[in-house]
Amino acid sequence: MNRRLHNDLLSCITSIVFSGMCLLLVSRTPVWAQEPTSQSYTLQSVIDLALTHHPTIEFGKGVIEEKQGDQISASAYPNPSLGIQSGHGQVLDPTGPSLTERYVSLSQPLEWPGTRVARQEAASASVTSAEAGLEVTQLNIKARVKRTFYELLLAETLADLASRLADTVTDFERAVKRRVESGEAPPFEHVKVNVELLQAQKLVSQTKGKVRANQATLNQLTAGNLGEDFSIEGDFESVDAHLNEQKLIEDAFQHHPEVRQYQQLIERASARHHEEQQARVPNVTINGAYQRDAGREGFVGGLSIPLPLWNQRQGDIAKALGIRRQAEANLQEARITLRRGIIEHLQNARTSSAQIQTFEKGLLKQAKEAVRIARTSFKFGEASLMDVLDAQRVLWQTFQGYAQARFELSVALTELERLVGKAL
Repeated sequence: MNRRLHNDLLSCITSIVFSGMCLLLVSRTPVWAQEPTSQSYTLQSVIDLALTHHPTIEFGKGVIEEKQGDQISASAYPNPSLGIQSGHGQVLDPTGPSLTERYVSLSQPLEWPGTRVARQEAASASVTSAEAGLEVTQLNIKARVKRTFYELLLAETLADLASRLADTVTDFERAVKRRVESGEAPPFEHVKVNVELLQAQKLVSQTKGKVRANQATLNQLTAGNLGEDFSIEGDFESVDAHLNEQKLIEDAFQHHPEVRQYQQLIERASARHHEEQQARVPNVTINGAYQRDAGREGFVGGLSIPLPLWNQRQGDIAKALGIRRQAEANLQEARITLRRGIIEHLQNARTSSAQIQTFEKGLLKQAKEAVRIARTSFKFGEASLMDVLDAQRVLWQTFQGYAQARFELSVALTELERLVGKAL
């Protein structure tokens, strides 16, 4: 009778386990998070919050405003200078009159047109480069948010699996305890199940700790706007079978803001180099003055031209040329990095996709079948309870591997999107 009762209990436990696994396969949100008591966020809503509130976004906007200020300054004309002097004077003669002397002068620098145009071009390129830099920052933040979101989703999935495994082991522990108490099994079996239960409970604690840590990281990326208690809604990404490596690389070279940023830095450096070359032509200053002193009154005009005899800006020209070469090297390095990253993460996406197909087409079914066979063998006394427990643990590990493969695919696609600079 005890044997029949135990077999019925084992069948009930296994049915519950299978039902839970099927629910996990079709559910996008872990069971223990399906009824949230706090606000729930989708991936896009978290991205929007991060792009609105993350401090580096404000910093990037500040850089743009700074460069726009430089652009306004580059278009401004040099200010004139006005000089006024006055004092008491007297003709050096016993009968000479005394009067108030006045001196008024006005000077206006005239900038060489070539220098002015080059400076404006450099300032304009700086603004465009800063705008591209902000786009790079936004891409990086978006990728960080997506990766952390998927890390949290994986942690919740693993925590749910661990909780289910712990529940199953607990049920087995009760069954073994009854067998030991009825004399059907040696006491050592109960000891082994207790060890298994402690390991399952430890795994539950570890996975829930990772959930809390990832929640804190995700909240930090939004500058705390998710709050301390929130949940997420979403699923892992799926791969597009038509991703073409060469097309992705070409798109990255054409659309990625980092490429445009370095291109603008090259333009700015070229403009600076041209500006230094034009600056060898000195700026002219015209001036005029009115003078009235004791015994004399007159108007004078003049022209001031610096003579570039000793300093012809060779050092400044060489420096500007060196900066341009550095910008060109940075652009080449950026293209190499983008190409290498696209090739690497595309291969990761394909590998993860193949692993997912392997799980879905074979491993998951095989692991379920192993549990069924172990349960049947146990009923007929051909397998021990630990054999059933081992098969059950392998099934959970298979589901964990499946979740890990889906996570790695999502991360690879996220990195590809970041490297290409646009949605895939």
